[in-house]
Amino acid sequence: MPEATIRTLSQSDIPLIVAKFAEYNWPKPSSTFEKYLQEQDLGGRLIWVAHVEDQFAGYITLKWQSNYQPFRKGKIPEIIDLNVLPPFRNCGIGSQLLETAEAAASMQSTIVGIGVGLYNDYGAAQRLYVKRGYVPDGRGITYNYQPIIPGNHAPLDDDLVLWFTKKI
Repeated sequence: MPEATIRTLSQSDIPLIVAKFAEYNWPKPSSTFEKYLQEQDLGGRLIWVAHVEDQFAGYITLKWQSNYQPFRKGKIPEIIDLNVLPPFRNCGIGSQLLETAEAAASMQSTIVGIGVGLYNDYGAAQRLYVKRGYVPDGRGITYNYQPIIPGNHAPLDDDLVLWFTKKI
């Protein structure tokens, strides 16, 4: 397992991140990372990037106030947007990024939360979270942070999420 160097995101990282994700036809607009940096400057979010042998491998963010109401009410920080580039998957980079975010969350909470999508692209993440001790929060799935009422329909896209927590 390669050891990643993990550090906080800086402005100079953004063009490289956008370009690297574009190489895999995985659009990540620079505006996303500009917003993340603004939130980091205001103390609302932390962002870390991982490099393996000077190559960008992935990133993760930790948001102190979740948009998911049960986490917000419980003051549970939320890990959001864990992404590892394909060549670095199944090498432990995702776990190293999660450990970094969990350690930071533990400074303010005994629980950390995470949401995961429900279609095939999220399969590896679903398995990783369970292996790392995350369990469903028991409130079912949401669409755009709102509970899905039995009998209703929701699109199967990135906003259809099952929520997990972990004691840290």
